[in-house]
Amino acid sequence: MYIGTGENYGYQFSINNGVNVRVTRGMYGIGILKTTNGGTTWTKSLDWSYNNQRGVWDVMINPKNPNVIYAATSEGVYKSTNAGGSWNNILNYLMAMDLLINPVDTNIIYASIGNLSNNVPNSNVGLYKSTNSGASWTKLNNGTSGLPNTWTGKTSLDMFRGNPDVIIASVANDINSYIGLYRTTNAGLNWTVGYASSSWQGVQG
Repeated sequence: MYIGTGENYGYQFSINNGVNVRVTRGMYGIGILKTTNGGTTWTKSLDWSYNNQRGVWDVMINPKNPNVIYAATSEGVYKSTNAGGSWNNILNYLMAMDLLINPVDTNIIYASIGNLSNNVPNSNVGLYKSTNSGASWTKLNNGTSGLPNTWTGKTSLDMFRGNPDVIIASVANDINSYIGLYRTTNAGLNWTVGYASSSWQGVQG
């Protein structure tokens, strides 16, 4: 079992947990921890320190190969091919917030890049897809897919278990401004907006 630590909403922007300012809330982590005995003991897998001011938003294990693990982190998307023994940054864009793995074809991965504050401008905000296990990526909000060209907040992702080509993306701006709930039925090629509101929303699998 693996756990990612830290939950920083803006890049290196958590200030005393940001009690009064939403975008500065959260806590820096110490990387990814691993247990092989059901949680009795833990060891460092991705070895960071609190002073690095980093966070891990998601950890996903390849359902067909448990030695292959992906992590969405404040420093980008990381991958391990040896059960967490070592990690490589395979999408070097700040503030990777969510991940999906196609359970039928595990070479297909989706990642969302976002930022809940403008302290560090993030020109790479968007949704990305890889069809080769993270070796290369295609940006899905490219102006023709139906997704917004850009946004200033984070995007949460979920996949329909009965058909992995159906994906839901909840897209938001940084300060209490929701853009919409988008849906694709062809694995990210085209998207339609099914819900839009000024209130903050999320997506949950």
